[in-house]
Amino acid sequence: MQRRVPLHIMRLKLFILVFAFLTLHISLPDVDLLAATEDQYKMLEEDRQSLHQRVAMLQREQDFLLFQKEMYMSDSKYLILNASEKTGQLKYKNRVLKKFHFKPSGNFSPETVQLGMLSLTKIVEGKGSPRALIFGTSLVMRWKRDATAKKGEGIPTIFIAEHDLLSVYSTMREGAKAYLVP
Repeated sequence: MQRRVPLHIMRLKLFILVFAFLTLHISLPDVDLLAATEDQYKMLEEDRQSLHQRVAMLQREQDFLLFQKEMYMSDSKYLILNASEKTGQLKYKNRVLKKFHFKPSGNFSPETVQLGMLSLTKIVEGKGSPRALIFGTSLVMRWKRDATAKKGEGIPTIFIAEHDLLSVYSTMREGAKAYLVP
């Protein structure tokens, strides 16, 4: 049978080990962690920045994959908009229903656009055809520049062909989801 060691004795042993480690660490003149050279600090800072960038990229990829999984499970149609390639896809269950190209407005840049998941909040209709799909204050999708564009000048806008907008409009309803990829 094993005998249990009382808690206060375990704490005392731990304190002695930590004290001995610190005493040896301080007394050794060759081992000084704070005396690293400037080049080592620069290399460590560059490594840290690259790791932060990689973590951010992996988080974006994870968000995108979770979005696709959610859309697949919810059995609904959704948009994928690629800001760098200026292309879009209307998808259903990971199948591409429609591909299209778009032209961004002047204020459409990575700094002004909310990347990630967007929700369709409003559909602006015109005389028998849709004029715009509005994704909150994040993005507006239009088929041409017209007078209604002046209402939301501060909102980044993308312009697509009329037949592409009609295809998207016929399948999307308020609350539908879109994902903006950098």
